[in-house]
Amino acid sequence: HYGPEDTYDVIVVGAGHAGCEAALAAARMGCRTLLLTLNLDRIAWQPCNPAVGGPAKSQLVHEVDALGGEIGKMADRCYVQKRVLNRSKGPAVWALRAQTDKIEYAAEMRRILETTPNLAIREAMVTGVDIGSNDEVRGVSTFFGMNFAARAVVLTTGTFMNGKIWVGRASMAAGRAGEAPSTGLTEALVGLGFETDRLKTGTPARVDSRTVNFSGLEEQPGDEDLRWFSFDPSVHIPRPQMSCYLTRTTAETHKIIRANLHETPVYGGWVEASGPRYGN
Repeated sequence: HYGPEDTYDVIVVGAGHAGCEAALAAARMGCRTLLLTLNLDRIAWQPCNPAVGGPAKSQLVHEVDALGGEIGKMADRCYVQKRVLNRSKGPAVWALRAQTDKIEYAAEMRRILETTPNLAIREAMVTGVDIGSNDEVRGVSTFFGMNFAARAVVLTTGTFMNGKIWVGRASMAAGRAGEAPSTGLTEALVGLGFETDRLKTGTPARVDSRTVNFSGLEEQPGDEDLRWFSFDPSVHIPRPQMSCYLTRTTAETHKIIRANLHETPVYGGWVEASGPRYGN
C-alpha cells in the first residue's frame, strides 16, 4: 500500500549522468518525479576521469543539450580545460572534450536538481520493482522497507548492481572504490525474466602532482579559441584553464608490464568480462 506522499509519476533509480538527465526531463515535463540514489553526496560524481565529451561522445552531449538536457551546460560551467581532439584530421572526427572540476560539477548538479519543481530526491537502495497483475510497473521497494509507487520506473544503475572491484588478485564488493554496491535489484530483475551480464571498466591510478617532475613532460594547454557544448549562450563564460601533461612509455616500461601481466585480473584469467566499448 502506498500513501499519497509516496506516489509519483516517474521514479528514477541512480543519480549519475543518465539518472540526473532522466529525472530533470520527467520533472520539466510536469511529472511528479522521485530520484533515488545510494548517497546524496555522490550525485553526478565523476569517479574515474572527470571529463565530458571526447571521441564518440561529444556529439551525444550536443544532442542531449539540443533536447533540453543539462550535461552540456554543466561541462561549460565547470570546465578546467577544453580541447578539440583529432584536430589534425578532418572536421567530421573533431571531438570537443572538457576536463571538469569534479567537486564543483557534483555540487552544481545537485543544486539544479534540488531547485527543480516537481522533483524530489531521496537516499535509498532499491531492491525490487513492483509489477502488477497485467505486467505493469507499479513502483519500487527499498532495502529498509520503504516502498514508492509510480507508473514508470527508470533504472540508471551504472556500475553498482552487485558491483565488484579488483586490485590485482584482491577483490571486494563495491559500486566503485570506497562505496558499497547495490544488492537485491539484480536478483529481482532476473526473477522478472531479464538476463544479466558483466561489463568491465578500468580506473587509472592517481598520481600526486607533488611527486611529478613536470620539466620532462610535454605541456598540453587548453584551446585558446573556446568551443561550447551547449547552445545556450548564458553559460558561455570563459574560465582560467589548467594544462594537461603528456608522458610516454619506454621499452623498459613495456618490459615491466609484460613481466606482470599475469597479475592483472583480465590477463590472469580470473575476470572474463570485456569493457563496454568492446562488449558483445
